[in-house]
Amino acid sequence: MAAKIKNCPSCGRIFVPMNATQKLCPDCMDKLREKEHEVVEYVRDHPKVKIAEIIEATGASENMIKRMIREGRFIQTGVQMTYPCEKCGAPITQGKLCPKCSAALKKDLAGAAEKIQAAREAKLAERPSTYRSERTTQGGGKNNPAPAKPKKYAGDGLSNRYRGLR
Repeated sequence: MAAKIKNCPSCGRIFVPMNATQKLCPDCMDKLREKEHEVVEYVRDHPKVKIAEIIEATGASENMIKRMIREGRFIQTGVQMTYPCEKCGAPITQGKLCPKCSAALKKDLAGAAEKIQAAREAKLAERPSTYRSERTTQGGGKNNPAPAKPKKYAGDGLSNRYRGLR
């Protein structure tokens, strides 16, 4: 199977990725590794540094530094770094939300799911059944009349069904 050719999003050069997760060309990957090594060395030398100071000192992007924190790259150096929660700004070491905001979001989603389920069940209860046996047990109604009893003709005791067979 032939590999697909891609353009590097960083420099625009055409390259053939070695695996499905490779997004950058080999030259840009080397530059990225060098920049990450520079950031790790700076953090090792300055353990109480803030993200803004790292950006200013190394020229690395904020997204790259946050990704490195999420991956635990600074824990290996003995430094516990944090970045702000995207909702409330509390310091976190992984993910995008702090545990408090994450729990609130889960609670909101569970409530919304319950409302949707209740609305779906109410809609199903209002709709008449497609099965004859269920319609007879549900009773009559505007959209679902009760089935009528077969009529018999006077005197002969036969229903309409057998009328034409005589």
